[in-house]
Amino acid sequence: MPVFTAFGWAGEETAIEFALSQLEMFIESLYFNLPRDSQALFPFYGLDRASQSVYLAAEEEPASGPYVAFFARPNSWEQSLVINNKTVLKKAYSAGSARPATLHDLLADLDASWKLRLQQMEYDPEKESATHYKDIYNDVASALTDEQLVEHIERAAFLNSEEQWLVPFYLSRRQPSEKVSAMRITVIPSTVEDVNALVPLVKLLTGKARKAKKKARSAPPAPAPEKTQDPQLAQEEKASQFVYISDLQGLHIRRGFINLTPRHWPYFSVSARTETRAVTVRYGEKQDENCTVWRLVPDDQARVVLSPPVHEWLEDHFDPGDQIQVQAAKKNDDHITLTLGGVE
Repeated sequence: MPVFTAFGWAGEETAIEFALSQLEMFIESLYFNLPRDSQALFPFYGLDRASQSVYLAAEEEPASGPYVAFFARPNSWEQSLVINNKTVLKKAYSAGSARPATLHDLLADLDASWKLRLQQMEYDPEKESATHYKDIYNDVASALTDEQLVEHIERAAFLNSEEQWLVPFYLSRRQPSEKVSAMRITVIPSTVEDVNALVPLVKLLTGKARKAKKKARSAPPAPAPEKTQDPQLAQEEKASQFVYISDLQGLHIRRGFINLTPRHWPYFSVSARTETRAVTVRYGEKQDENCTVWRLVPDDQARVVLSPPVHEWLEDHFDPGDQIQVQAAKKNDDHITLTLGGVE
């Protein structure tokens, strides 16, 4: 809470410097905990003293492209995806207009705490300055219908193409400062998940989203665990492995994760403070050591978060509504391997 409180102490330079140093530590830790796919999309991060915020950015100069800003205010923690460069906005609205159904699905997948603002501003190209005129839309992002979204995006695209108008894109959420402060170090994996949720949207708006591909051959079924005849050995093996079949939704495939259950988390937990666990994932004829299992609050649900290569494999071999088998095996050194496969 001292960080949030500091920004309400006008004139207290020491308090502000402390708060800014804590935000710098936060953004550095956040960046290095992001999966490589997200790091590649936002390769720049840092502190903006003018706005007393920190950011992840697609360009070295944040305002030159999409960026995610984080503000610690006295009563709230705000995260905001911002696009306010006129040229980048032109491409973004064009991409959104070309794939409105995909854009709608991505916004609909966000929880109700995310708000979308399309702000119409009068623009002076000589001074490169803008002043507020009115909002085209400023409400819950997931509440938009297909028709409303198409109407608003097309209007934003038209106005932004005119010299005298600028229509910035803001997607923001706020959380109470007390809640975020109580999360302590778990704010990092929680925010990583928030950023990952924005990645497909940013890729769509910047034209970096992969085009839909014809579904590849079905994923081979995961091998069944070997059986043993020794009752004692069988009991030990039962404790060191499990097999679970998970139902895949469109959101899971787009964001690259597989849900397990709260009863699975103790298998991955090292201690009561464990929040994430590195695992090796075998998929097809390959394996990857850059995947993790997260503990989700409030019910301790376990979630397998896939690296970009495994995520791409999941997209190529599975559709929404499919099932995937997760076979876990723990070695004597406690290293865990997850084998993924289709269900016959």
